[in-house]
Amino acid sequence: MLLRFWVANHASIRKEQELSLVALDPRPEAPAARTLGSGVQVLPVAGIFGANASGKSKIVEALQFMRSAVVLSHQRWLPEQRIRRQPFLLDQSSRTRPSRFEVEIALGGVRYRYGFTCDDTRFREEWLHAYPKNRRRALFERADDGSIKFGEHLVGEREAIRRVTRSNSLFLSAAAANNHEQLSEVHRWFAEDLRVAVAGNAGGRLGETLHIYKEHERDDVLRLLRFADLGIDEVEIGTRDVSDAERRLITDLIRLRLPDGEKFDPASVELSKISLRHGTQFLPIEAESSGTRTWLELIGPIVSTLRHGDLLVVDELDARLHPSLAGHLVKLFQDPDTNPRGAQLVFNTHDVTLLGPNTPARLRRDEIWLTEKDPKTGATRLFPLTEYRIRDSLDNVERAYLRGRYGAVPFIDETLVVALGEAR
Repeated sequence: MLLRFWVANHASIRKEQELSLVALDPRPEAPAARTLGSGVQVLPVAGIFGANASGKSKIVEALQFMRSAVVLSHQRWLPEQRIRRQPFLLDQSSRTRPSRFEVEIALGGVRYRYGFTCDDTRFREEWLHAYPKNRRRALFERADDGSIKFGEHLVGEREAIRRVTRSNSLFLSAAAANNHEQLSEVHRWFAEDLRVAVAGNAGGRLGETLHIYKEHERDDVLRLLRFADLGIDEVEIGTRDVSDAERRLITDLIRLRLPDGEKFDPASVELSKISLRHGTQFLPIEAESSGTRTWLELIGPIVSTLRHGDLLVVDELDARLHPSLAGHLVKLFQDPDTNPRGAQLVFNTHDVTLLGPNTPARLRRDEIWLTEKDPKTGATRLFPLTEYRIRDSLDNVERAYLRGRYGAVPFIDETLVVALGEAR
């Protein structure tokens, strides 16, 4: 589970920003919030709100970049490949300054802090510290000169992995690729326990939904389809003919991602034909609304995350979803009956009804985060609602937010509209 995430010099984020899922208030009514041995409670939900272009999506993108670097840098990135980071571009010094990413997570009751810094060509630093019984143990630390110092508590092969770690790959990524048992646990959190839902991976999420429906939890998928009141009773999954052009394109894309020397048979390419039953009639998925397709794409990650107690990060939760449905989705993670394993949901949204008193998901003050741009530098600031005095049971946070009490809302200059009309 995720406790905290820090990022600096990424996209619109200039100075270090922190997102915390550590509960500030006692939560006896929410047993789904896990408790560490130190008595720290961890939130099941964190929602990020803010104006357009304030940096909400950049927090999600930063987590996704960190995950990609851990999972892919050793086996998928080419030796001469540049690191595709996005530094803050609105001042010259940030363009060449390293970007920084760090998480604090808990695995098996033990806290870990893992992070790295990188520029366009290499990873400058990397570190992993464990905190059994809240006592810090440095497992490894990678310095700017490329050297790696190993702690006495890091067991197993180390030197051979250090030798194959390239300047543009992470030691943690190389260790997992070489089956280092102790470090693979942290690597698995990034590879398997962290799911990031953005527009660019909608196809993969739909594939996960269909795989779960066919192979594992058909009833769970149908329950969530009916839960959304879409009028869908069944999913039918078949295959369709693949054109020669499609086969060539898919084959080329797959071969780009395969390790050197691994072969792929183009004849194995198959494309699904998906239909959804409404009463007695089946409609192809292409005929469904964008909201229906969005929900179907989210069902797989939702089912997997709740079943395994993982973390799901969703960019633009409200995109194409009715506010009531988005609220009920958040409540799935808040409710101990539907989230008995303490899964977590982090999302950003414009849906301010999630802040209101009538939403199914009554967000607490420590579950609400805000983003705003510095008007002078253009940099994103991420801050919690707990910076303000909020009475959870009495204050209408939605109304106060829309009135600008907490910031993080757009400034609308109506004189520009008047001037536009006069120009005509």
